[in-house]
Amino acid sequence: MPPAVLTLESVTRRFRAGVPGCSAEVTALCEVSLQVGRGECVGIIGGASSGKTTLLMCASGLLAPDAGSVHSARCAYASAHGVAHPFLGVRASLEFAASVRELDGDSTEPNIDCLLVRTGLSEMGRSRIGTLAPGMRARVVVAHLLLGAPQVLCIDDPLAMLSARERAHFGVLLRSLCSEGVAVILSARDPALCDGITTRVVLLQGGRVISTSRPRRTLELNVGAPRMAASALSARLPSVMRRGRAVRVALDRISAEEVLAACVALGISVTGSRVINVRQAPGRVAEGDTEANEG
Repeated sequence: MPPAVLTLESVTRRFRAGVPGCSAEVTALCEVSLQVGRGECVGIIGGASSGKTTLLMCASGLLAPDAGSVHSARCAYASAHGVAHPFLGVRASLEFAASVRELDGDSTEPNIDCLLVRTGLSEMGRSRIGTLAPGMRARVVVAHLLLGAPQVLCIDDPLAMLSARERAHFGVLLRSLCSEGVAVILSARDPALCDGITTRVVLLQGGRVISTSRPRRTLELNVGAPRMAASALSARLPSVMRRGRAVRVALDRISAEEVLAACVALGISVTGSRVINVRQAPGRVAEGDTEANEG
């Protein structure tokens, strides 16, 4: 595992509500331990009130734990649903945020042009944030997080409002940041949203970690006749499934080159391919059409 940039050790966080003499206490996190390495992209998965947001806010230092400890490199947190200043242009919003950080004593001098290029917003500098598509607004959130040159990004629920295509493009952005050594932690209710984006997922329930899993490297093929291609490949290769108009082959015991060679030998025309990470282990050939191809 790469060097840790974030470590949570037995973190417990409680909230109290009500008035003195008539209050209730809710345990949002209960003895949660988590370690995130440099360049990792980790998905925190759970339903409502599972503790996802509390975990991200404790990790970023916005909330102090009632018990346990948090050790983190420079970390930044944002909610993907809280894009500020929708009437400002993208560049103007970044310049304003940078000036506020400077007033707060932050000595970091961000290069706005560089940030726009890194986040794929170089052509959107003058566009008002409120008029952007959800995928571009999510990029604006990332650009704001990068103003302080953090080593860890905590992004709360950035994928829920994105289309399959926007999620794929957003995943490319996050992977590029991870390749630079930035660690990313994002939350989601549906683990399927993290397919092809996160390097592992942590499942929360009732404020506790109940499982941690790493997705499998899988080759996704775009072919003209997916049902016939999946049937032909399943007779020769292990772990083949059809997903919408694509065919997926797990790369546990075979390389991507060997899969493509098998397609050539079987006369299967491949119009595109990519290696992705999927949380679920592929089975054999799917009988019926599954969810549409995400990308």
